[in-house]
Amino acid sequence: MKSIKSKGFTMIEIVIVIVIAGIIGSMAASLLYQGAEMYVEETNRQGFVSESRSAFWRLMREAQGQRSPGDFDQSGQENLYLRNAKNLPRVFQTNSESEFEFSLDGSNYNDLSTYLSSNSFYFYNNVFSDITPSAGSVLSLTEAETVHMTKLGLTFQKNTDETLSLTSYIYPINFRFGKKMSYHD
Repeated sequence: MKSIKSKGFTMIEIVIVIVIAGIIGSMAASLLYQGAEMYVEETNRQGFVSESRSAFWRLMREAQGQRSPGDFDQSGQENLYLRNAKNLPRVFQTNSESEFEFSLDGSNYNDLSTYLSSNSFYFYNNVFSDITPSAGSVLSLTEAETVHMTKLGLTFQKNTDETLSLTSYIYPINFRFGKKMSYHD
């Protein structure tokens, strides 16, 4: 009788190949999941930094356009009241939910950032001494008129391990040197 050689695979060989393919597939899936998770975390972190920097940039730009030092009255360490060269009001403040808000007219507020954890605004006179508000937490008109430079300090925090602190000194470009004279009108 002739012997017949089998040209196929045994059941054990097929099961072993399926098990090995499953192990390799699960390893590949976990690597893809980790890569996707890292991508999402980095995208969220970049969004946080972008929102924080945008809010700080907007505050710096508006503070540089301040019309005169006297317009800092009612500003304090927690809020900043400004008037630009066109005499339009700009208000920056923190609300009760620690959101950083901005108003173009002093009444309707828009969120600049939802990640603000602390803000502080400092005011300096012409010899760079700190101007401390005497009436509570805001500058009086006489204190505001002595403002020469402003320090902006904002800290944004998304969660416990993501914090961004931004600080800048602002000398408003619209300030004039010396007292206003009668012929300046």
